[in-house]
Amino acid sequence: MAPEPENHSTLNLKLTVESDRLSLFSSLLGQGFTLKVRTGCSLRELLCGQLGVRSDYVDQRIQTIFLDGKTVDDVDTAVIRQDSTLALSAAMPGLAGATLRRGGAYAAMRRQISHQNKAGHDSVANGVVMLKLFNLVALELGPGLLKQGIWVRGKHMENFFKKVPDYFWPGCRAAEIDGTPLTVEKIGHMEWKHRQVFLKLEIKETG
Repeated sequence: MAPEPENHSTLNLKLTVESDRLSLFSSLLGQGFTLKVRTGCSLRELLCGQLGVRSDYVDQRIQTIFLDGKTVDDVDTAVIRQDSTLALSAAMPGLAGATLRRGGAYAAMRRQISHQNKAGHDSVANGVVMLKLFNLVALELGPGLLKQGIWVRGKHMENFFKKVPDYFWPGCRAAEIDGTPLTVEKIGHMEWKHRQVFLKLEIKETG
């Protein structure tokens, strides 16, 4: 269920989208979105225990992780805190990709920018985190998170609608704001800035 709107600038947006248009949301996922989660836990607990990502997917597919601007090698000791920013990516090409890859042979080259878990006890509490997904991780994890619902800044939502290719719109079958149906054409011309948007997708299989 969507959270209750906190003020007049918060909107609950539900889109019914054909599955072959889902890849277009990758740009929005890379901009960053907010999730309400339990903080004070390990990164693995967040991904696997709360978001439902398979443990083998975390170990094998997610090769580059940034937590609050620092690269992460150990998902079991890195702790998620209130307002943490987490970026996830599959393997990236070239030397830069090899250097940033978690647990890779070049990890020692980036010691100064690697995440070091601070000593001390972190109590588990309700909080929020900013999540950014890139490349294959966005394509593979994005649809599931969009079905559950994510918080998006209004300016990012507006940029998405302005830049999305024309073929997106025939695949967007329906739209609702705060439970009220409206035409798909209208959402592309709305003013979204200065809003917080709870975006949730209903996905229709194509073919």
